[in-house]
Amino acid sequence: MADQPLTQMRSQDDYKGLSRSVAANHFNTEVKKSEASADAKEATGEIKTATQRKLHLLAQFTTKTVWQWLKYYVINRFGKKADYAEYTGGDRGVYKLNNEGETVIGVVADWATFTFESCEVATKMAEQNPQFTVHLGDTYYVGEPKEIAANFLGNDCPWPRGSQGSFVLLGNHEMYARGIAYYRDLLPALGMKGSNGNFNGQGAAFFCLENDHWRILGLDTGYHSIGKIPLLEMISFLSPNCRFDDKLMNWLANDVKLGDPADKRGIIVLTHHQYLSAFKGEAEYTKPAEQLASFIGKDRPIVWLFGHEHKFSMYDKAQLKNGVTAYGRCIGHGGMPIELGFKKSESQKGFSKLVMVDKRETSPGSGLGFNGYALLRINGAAVEIDYCDKAGVLITEQWLSDNGAIKGSIIQVADSLASENFKAGKQWQ
Repeated sequence: MADQPLTQMRSQDDYKGLSRSVAANHFNTEVKKSEASADAKEATGEIKTATQRKLHLLAQFTTKTVWQWLKYYVINRFGKKADYAEYTGGDRGVYKLNNEGETVIGVVADWATFTFESCEVATKMAEQNPQFTVHLGDTYYVGEPKEIAANFLGNDCPWPRGSQGSFVLLGNHEMYARGIAYYRDLLPALGMKGSNGNFNGQGAAFFCLENDHWRILGLDTGYHSIGKIPLLEMISFLSPNCRFDDKLMNWLANDVKLGDPADKRGIIVLTHHQYLSAFKGEAEYTKPAEQLASFIGKDRPIVWLFGHEHKFSMYDKAQLKNGVTAYGRCIGHGGMPIELGFKKSESQKGFSKLVMVDKRETSPGSGLGFNGYALLRINGAAVEIDYCDKAGVLITEQWLSDNGAIKGSIIQVADSLASENFKAGKQWQ
């Protein structure tokens, strides 16, 4: 029997306790295929009772699921990754924004779960009428073709495209399936919107949106986030460092001209993986920050939005190892269940820089937090960033680009966000 199309929405229960193990995520994918097969038989009347469903799932597991899991795990773990695409021809991946009026960019991370909650976030973001939308990566479980299609492709998909363009970055979960569906199916369907109303395709896993005052850099940390040998990944200094690919570095140098000392525009970086963290069990990926510093130096502050960790948190100005100085904002609360059992760790460099983390519970005893997204409102030299959940704006911060410097402050905090989430007296100045 052919695999059933991914048409049934998933539940947040399907994702609770999800590990970052490649094997576990492929196993979950195959289990969901078996459940889809049972759903189809129930719809046709072939399965009529709960006992019949259990027997069907058991038969599927022993005769198909476990073998499919082993097959796809080996292929995707040790097979050749998708080729690393770069921009060709006249499209160099650098796109101009209007200098007059407001440009709205909707940004969400770890969103592509195909759950009611993720669809609700997408709807709320679309209601803001953004000119551009950006996903910072992770299509669950493994970014395989049916998961990419259900979340992003077709007229009925929940992904909200911007009126002028839509972009997606690579996360580690897309790379669990070697990035093949991401490059082959997803990138050609997005990018800038043409005069004919169609999207022209996103040429690579990175891009730049810019006006005379700001540059928004969407940069890929996902391609080099998965190693080939599982046991070596458990050794910290041998684990993947999520570095920028050489082709991306060449693009930053030659097309973006990021190292030009005469370019004093403010910089906002978007990636999947975090630069710093305050939480137990999370990594701090400093290699991309060091690569950025090779262009702009360690002391020039930037704003950095990232995902990967499934929470909403904000950090004071920080500079780690030989990396850039950045104001970090984790917005990895797009679609995955926000399991509030996370703990802080003083051993993390980001521990002392943490300003707030959203620990509100959706309902008493649920143990789950709220999903959400960010809106960048660019108006000349000023940028306002709204951090939102389904009820509205939680925090608004305002940034001003001023001849190489960026000046920022928090201008709004919603009453629903408990004041104890903020460290006393913290200011962004």
